[in-house]
Amino acid sequence: MRLFDLHCDTITELYKNNGSLCKNSGHISLERAEYLSEYVQDYAVFIPDEYRGRSAVDYFDSVYEFYKGQLKMNPELTEYADRESSKFKAVLSVEGGAGMGGTIEGLHHLADCGVKLITLTWNGRNELASGCFDEEDIGLTDFGKEAVKEMERLHIAADVSHLSKKGFYCLADIAEKPFIASHSCCDTVDNFKARHRNLTDEQIKIIAEHGGIIGVNLWEKLLGNGNDNSFDAVMRHMSRIIDLGGEKCVAMGTDFDGCDINPDLAGIEKLRGLYDYLLSHGFGEKLLDDIFFANADRFFSALLFTKK
Repeated sequence: MRLFDLHCDTITELYKNNGSLCKNSGHISLERAEYLSEYVQDYAVFIPDEYRGRSAVDYFDSVYEFYKGQLKMNPELTEYADRESSKFKAVLSVEGGAGMGGTIEGLHHLADCGVKLITLTWNGRNELASGCFDEEDIGLTDFGKEAVKEMERLHIAADVSHLSKKGFYCLADIAEKPFIASHSCCDTVDNFKARHRNLTDEQIKIIAEHGGIIGVNLWEKLLGNGNDNSFDAVMRHMSRIIDLGGEKCVAMGTDFDGCDINPDLAGIEKLRGLYDYLLSHGFGEKLLDDIFFANADRFFSALLFTKK
């Protein structure tokens, strides 16, 4: 089984607790991922909404140094862009475009650090756009539009998870390259969090038509209500995306170490059970390899290894 997971908060949580990526009690550890034949993990540096400007840049820098230290301590983990032969690979992202500090120079700093994906907002407004819980949806700002264009030039993917509705459609209008929803579900769940965070059918179709990808989030609030947030709920969200033309864009975006997850799914080792469940319910091995690995791998290979 191969896995390419488009989003986790593991590196930020380990930074806060001075933990070890090799062995810990969170959702992801390299030790518990040994069963995977190939494993690419997007590690997000999460920028809380209380950080803006210089403080956001400083916070990113601190977590980034911790991330680099973990790579040194775990030589079996190499950066995806290096095309090394190790079976464990890392993609660095930023969750919250405030990590740019509100400047294009700040974006260049993230690029120099190897950031390949930027979730434009978290829940609140920042210098780029309104977040999904912003009381006034202003869409993308002028700086946000400029930053997205520069991200495309730098081969950094724009991520619409947590972005407001107006922000999404503004991005779709100006984007010349595919974009991503790294950890989102479908707008089929009726609760406050899901109504603001999940993608409508139209948004899913737009992402697919643009050649993007959608990582299905395992957060219990986005998957369903009550106890309806386990294997069957994940299957329904994946099936919805596929039915809307997204067979080549559906992927995994677990949000591990960033949210509450049903115990059936809460850990890298639990994804074996999800894979087997989907296989036993009519998902073929080729489709499952696309979902768990190949769709995301194709997207990032095209993003990173085509000439500028």
